[in-house]
Amino acid sequence: MSFFKQFPTLNYDLNKDGSITKIVNIFRSVRPVQTFIDDPSLYRLYEIKNGERPDIVSQRLYGTPEYYWTFFVVNQFLHDGYKVWPMSQEAINKFLDKEYNGYAIVTNPRVEDGLSNSIAGKFRLGETIVGGNSGASGKLTKKIIDLNQLVIQDVTNGPYLGDGQFNNNNAEIIVGQTSTDSVATFNVYPYREAPHHYYILDEEGNEREYASRLFIDDIHAEPTNVIKYVSNQEYVYSQNDERSKIRVINPKQIGQFVEKFKRLINE
Repeated sequence: MSFFKQFPTLNYDLNKDGSITKIVNIFRSVRPVQTFIDDPSLYRLYEIKNGERPDIVSQRLYGTPEYYWTFFVVNQFLHDGYKVWPMSQEAINKFLDKEYNGYAIVTNPRVEDGLSNSIAGKFRLGETIVGGNSGASGKLTKKIIDLNQLVIQDVTNGPYLGDGQFNNNNAEIIVGQTSTDSVATFNVYPYREAPHHYYILDEEGNEREYASRLFIDDIHAEPTNVIKYVSNQEYVYSQNDERSKIRVINPKQIGQFVEKFKRLINE
């Protein structure tokens, strides 16, 4: 049973010319079924295996692929559709290669220096960034102000920028070839390994997240209450793992759920 086959249709003049077409009313709310959804005895937990599609999970649980749509109804995070269904290992790697391509140059603006190394208000997206010492160059594709990051792609003339070798010992001044803006580098990462967010552990051992680092040098500080970070790659994997654990309707009650949902959506 296709999900949208359960929705009522309505007459609609698509071209505003008096010609009426029947279309599926996808805007019908499913909120009336909420009391049924909130019954904890209705569910069990299921962990999606690597590469399992919704129809495969439906077949495994219910003996038919037709109830795949129920996963998107009873899991709130899946209301955004198939794009948030957990990715396979292969799909994650392709996603990271595409979305986190290039390198992230991190700067370290210091209050006592008048925030001279802040990237706020500096550089133009699309311009070429060149390292003063290394001669490395690349195209600026993104600025992440909170994290003090410049994302550079199409890098040439390494080894520094291209190989991700910037650190406190070989930092250099980088210059925008269009804007002529400049900052001193602090570090550079392959973008997928760059910080997604920073955190410290509180007294109970829980992570307390920081949007940015006020004192980036503290990553090397002692003793233990040091600011740490989760990389973009780690964050993507963590989100995917969380999405792999979903609620599903108990097989014995799937028929009752489907019929009630169909009746309510057409009322």
